[in-house]
Amino acid sequence: MKNKFRNSESTIKAGDIILTEQPFVYVLSSKEKGIRCDNCLERGKVLKCSGCQFVHYCGRSCQKDAWVDHKWECANLKKVAPKVIPDAARMLAKIINKLCRGDGYSYRAFYSATSFRMWKDLMSHYPDLKADAKRMEHFTSLYEVLFEFLKDLSLPNNVELMGLYGRMIINSFTLLDNDMNSIGTAIYLASSIVDHSCNPNAVATFDGKTINIRAITDMPYLDWNQIRISYIDLMKTPYERQTELLENYYFLCQCDRCMDETQLKMVHGAKCLNSECNNSVTIPWKADCSLVRRPEERFENGHEFNARCNIVDALPRDDSIRCGECGTKFTDKHIEIFVKTMEFTELHLQNMKGASVAYVDVCKYCLERQEGVLHPLNVMHAQTLDHAFDALIMVQLWEKACEYAERLIPCFRFYYGERHPLLGLLYLKYGKILLYKRNLQKALLQLKCAEKIIKITHGDKHPLYREYLLPLLGQAMIESS
Repeated sequence: MKNKFRNSESTIKAGDIILTEQPFVYVLSSKEKGIRCDNCLERGKVLKCSGCQFVHYCGRSCQKDAWVDHKWECANLKKVAPKVIPDAARMLAKIINKLCRGDGYSYRAFYSATSFRMWKDLMSHYPDLKADAKRMEHFTSLYEVLFEFLKDLSLPNNVELMGLYGRMIINSFTLLDNDMNSIGTAIYLASSIVDHSCNPNAVATFDGKTINIRAITDMPYLDWNQIRISYIDLMKTPYERQTELLENYYFLCQCDRCMDETQLKMVHGAKCLNSECNNSVTIPWKADCSLVRRPEERFENGHEFNARCNIVDALPRDDSIRCGECGTKFTDKHIEIFVKTMEFTELHLQNMKGASVAYVDVCKYCLERQEGVLHPLNVMHAQTLDHAFDALIMVQLWEKACEYAERLIPCFRFYYGERHPLLGLLYLKYGKILLYKRNLQKALLQLKCAEKIIKITHGDKHPLYREYLLPLLGQAMIESS
């Protein structure tokens, strides 16, 4: 297991790799079972392990490479068959095995020439776990599975096992494929040094099970105390992002982006009634509609925030609602339309969350109601466009997909920033559709935009860049000349 790191004294440019690392432990998602190789994570033809009949490999080389780690698991999976072990239980079992039988306790993952992380350096948040009823219920269910699964290993005592569980859930990375879809979970010891920001200066991308941390801004030198990636999806309100981070990582984010007044104004904004004004107007649309959390207390050391916080409602309370730029007044009728549109959109976004079917008609109806009512950068409008774009691709309605992609790009740039993998992927998908539709000049423009971003976020050696983007870009250049 080797990792590569950047010299901390050299100048860092956007696109530079600052850390490359192999996982300490990892698990392919059960939903990818039989579709991807459990070793290299490549999608394609795979064959079952002849022993456990549970894991799959793309060939003898991967099976041989995985055998050292899979040998103990193979026998245990065979014993409990046909029961299916949950992904989290498999992950925790792999951690226990590595710590008990291998070099797990002594292994050092370097992120500089002299600095490294070990398993014991990962935070477990034990007190937070004890107070989290949902997590405790999950832990109890995993304990019962492990008790049956690990017949050949002694389980740690309850306190130690909860410490392992805490380190696992707090420090896990979601493995992503080229389309930024989740395909598994992994723990990287060195990469766990990187903290979160909703306005990151670095990004984590994956080439199979290898993680690459790349800078997306120029830096005079590498300071690990200042490197930030995003732990979560950013196309949400600051309050939603803060809540997700509190619930999953037990800290209150107060980055500049969460506190940014411009974003607070946009996320639930109405479109100004004046067609010549592009301003976002804030209108109260439901009780206690909080847009941001602000801390009430600090711990004595002044560095961490108490999870208790004062929830600030950023919406105005006066009866007269006017545009702050042009002064256009909203009547009660206009306010009622806005409120009903937001309620309608919120309901359908909840229904679409996590669904695998294409809600083309629902998205179209939502967007029709939003037209002229919600500001183009309103987060609910952006999320609806995102759902609609994916749904239209699924059912191959290319013309409408192009229309929505044009409207979605400014939303992605606002919520994700100018150098984010999802923005690069959006340009890539849009360019591919335009190329198929023979709109060659526009396709070339979008693919060039994708190339600028993906070269920074993934690098020119990544399969997404080399095997997928470059052929499309070359085809567009040849056919448009």
